[in-house]
Amino acid sequence: MASLTTGYNLQLVLVSVLIAVLASYSAIDLAGRVTATQSRVQKIWLFSGAASMGIGIWSMHFIGMLAFRLPVLVNYDFLTVLVSIVPAMIASGLALFLVSRPTLGWSQLLGGSICMGLGIASMHYIGMLAMHASAVIHYDVRVVALSVLIAIAVSFAGLFLVFQLREETTSRQLWKKLLASLIMGIAIPTMHYTGMAAACFMPMSNMLAESSLQPPKNVVPLAAAVIVGTLIILGLALLAAFFDRRLSAQIIYAQAIQESQQYLKTILQGIQVGVLVVEEDAQIQLSNRAVLDLLHFSSEADLQKLWNQGITSCLDSTLLEDSENPLLHSMQPVLQNILAKQPVQNAVIYVEAEEQEPTALLVNAVPLKLSNAAVTQMVCTFNEITELKRTENRLKESEAKFRDLATQEELLNQLSSQIRESLDLPTILQTAVSEVRKLFAVDRALIYQFNADWRGQVSLEDVAEPWSPTLGEAADNCAPGECFEKYRQGQIRAINNVLEAGLDPTHLQFLQRLQVQANLIVPIMVGDQLWGLLIVHQCSHPRVWKEEEGNLLYRLAGQLGIAIQQGDLYARMENTALQAQAQAEQLLESEVRLTQQTRTLQKTLEELQSVQLQLVQSEKMSGLGQLVAGVAHEINNPVNFIHANLNHLQTYAWDLLDFVQLYRKYYPDAMPEIEAKAEEIDLEFLQEDLMKLLTSMKTGTDRIRQIVLSLRNFSRMDESEFKAVDIHEGIESTLMILQHRLKGSKNRPAIGVIREYDNLPIVECYPGQLNQVLMNLLSNAIDSLEDQNEKRTLQDIKDHPSQITLRTSSINAQWIEIEVVDNGAGIPEEVKERIFDPFFTTKPVGKGTGMGLSLSYKIIVEQHGGKLECYSQPNQGAQFVIRIPIKQ
Repeated sequence: MASLTTGYNLQLVLVSVLIAVLASYSAIDLAGRVTATQSRVQKIWLFSGAASMGIGIWSMHFIGMLAFRLPVLVNYDFLTVLVSIVPAMIASGLALFLVSRPTLGWSQLLGGSICMGLGIASMHYIGMLAMHASAVIHYDVRVVALSVLIAIAVSFAGLFLVFQLREETTSRQLWKKLLASLIMGIAIPTMHYTGMAAACFMPMSNMLAESSLQPPKNVVPLAAAVIVGTLIILGLALLAAFFDRRLSAQIIYAQAIQESQQYLKTILQGIQVGVLVVEEDAQIQLSNRAVLDLLHFSSEADLQKLWNQGITSCLDSTLLEDSENPLLHSMQPVLQNILAKQPVQNAVIYVEAEEQEPTALLVNAVPLKLSNAAVTQMVCTFNEITELKRTENRLKESEAKFRDLATQEELLNQLSSQIRESLDLPTILQTAVSEVRKLFAVDRALIYQFNADWRGQVSLEDVAEPWSPTLGEAADNCAPGECFEKYRQGQIRAINNVLEAGLDPTHLQFLQRLQVQANLIVPIMVGDQLWGLLIVHQCSHPRVWKEEEGNLLYRLAGQLGIAIQQGDLYARMENTALQAQAQAEQLLESEVRLTQQTRTLQKTLEELQSVQLQLVQSEKMSGLGQLVAGVAHEINNPVNFIHANLNHLQTYAWDLLDFVQLYRKYYPDAMPEIEAKAEEIDLEFLQEDLMKLLTSMKTGTDRIRQIVLSLRNFSRMDESEFKAVDIHEGIESTLMILQHRLKGSKNRPAIGVIREYDNLPIVECYPGQLNQVLMNLLSNAIDSLEDQNEKRTLQDIKDHPSQITLRTSSINAQWIEIEVVDNGAGIPEEVKERIFDPFFTTKPVGKGTGMGLSLSYKIIVEQHGGKLECYSQPNQGAQFVIRIPIKQ
């Protein structure tokens, strides 16, 4: 038999989900109240929370049942429906109890989830028992088990979220609560509708099925009653939680304020800083013992009385004028700022007490603002700084004293600097006198200088208007002799008033003539000798001289003594220097003459050495030339004879060979003896090799004749004067002579020679000397390449072969240029600067005399009127350039 068709009212399904969401939020909110309360109140919240939360879950379940549709009429047993509420309330109470604990372990969370899930499942299936219809309900055990597991999983997630979100207050926490409520509200109905899917409704035999799905009996009033009732219960629970939370917060805030005030009072009474808290109406709200002691009050009432007087006097200035209390006058600026709610920073007031020094107090006041409200209170602090003020006054006195000392030291340093920087003694003394008059603020300052016979006069002075000058005045007849003895001992003499000093009448008359009413005299000592006196005059009035002034003037006189001593020393040294300079000039003249003679001799010696070496070299080259010419002549005669007869010999050989061929043609069958001889001498090979041998002999004689010609060209013994020659012949002759050094061997590859010849005209020159220059340059290039090859591997030499480039060119119609370029190691800059100097060489002893390039330079420059230049950089080879005129 087929099961009955089922369906749902979607509006009621949506309502059930919304009730689940609301119940979930209520659970999270109520969990916070259960956690926040204790003892009896916590139990009340636990039971009421369990009831409201259980009713909410049951309401979701029952609305979901009312949304269910069958093709038969469904009734609900009221008593069974009420019984289904009990498991929901028990499960809710268990959940609230668990999440109110301080900690929630995983084992507790899992156990509570199982109990709560079973409770929800019990509520669901008890509610299913309340359904009465003309059908039999069968359950799919697997789906039932799935619904129970969903209930446990939902309970696990719900307990975890509620425990995490039970703390309240912040707006961010509120959004988390709403999100968690939405998740739980969707998850809880999942279990309900999974459980409904486990039920299969089979019709009874006598059942009359309707053509369409029927709602339960009285569904509208039942749904309305359940929804309204649930909303009322959950709303009341949320309102109760809200007002309880507000009330608890106010109680906690009040307790915190009371405790903080008590704590603040305790702290204020224990500190040594005086504190006043002034209300908005300028009345003292709080004060500590320290402020009473600092202001010399015995009670807060006396302090409040004085405070009120001060506030009143700020409003009416006439009352302040009539008041004789100095504290009121001292506190007026502070009170005015407090009335204006303006801060007070580091104000100082003085509190006077009988037979005591006034007490200095440092006052600060800051406005106290609570949140964004206006200023309601001012907090004033009083610190005693009497000792600090005493120290400050002493520091000011010390500062003034040290400022004077600094001024004095500056004058001394200035004078010392002038002594070090200048040896102009009159300028130093005049400057010192002027500075002394300004520093001591006197009418006249002067230097009295003694002669060798102890007579003296005023030598320098600086005088202010309108007082008369004293320059040239002498006190020889009026100054007592014992005074000079005291000055020699370094004593200072101070006269505060000449009329009261008991002076000798003559001395007094002398001072009055100079308009002096007070003076201060210190000796100027140069070594152990009294040189003079440094004196300051006060002409306008008597003056009491301070000890510091006398000491300063004495120190200044000491500096002047040093300046005078240095001036005398400088004068003596200057005379000595003048004498030494005169002697030095004489010695210098003698040294200049000696240097000139030495240079002349050195130049002469160098010229003699150069001429001697050049003569030796010329003689050597002359002998070598004679030897070469003789050898060439002796070789040339027999070689010419051989070369000339080779042509005849070749003709005779051809004739004999033709005759042999002709004989063999007409007499092919020769005698046995003739055949044996032909075979013995290998006639066939002899006929073939004879002509090759003659050709080789002719080539050899040609080579010998070329060598002889090169030797004759190189020696040029008959060409001691200018002669027009082919430059290229001289170059080739030189290369022929050096061929044995250019050819390769088993130990080294050959040095390549690259010829880049231009079409040169015939050039007038000394051919033998020019060949000698080319020989020197090419030999040096070969030496450089061989030295470089010794430092390289054979493979490196093959990869980068050594080369010498010979390049000729016509510069213009008057000049030609010959370049000898190698790719050797190059010439360092310091060596290149001296390569044309006589006797300079970098070769080892025995390999060079240092005259090759020097003689070459003289041959090109002096004898041919040309130029010999060298261009080279390290590791980039060397380039020697010869430039000579075409016609001499």
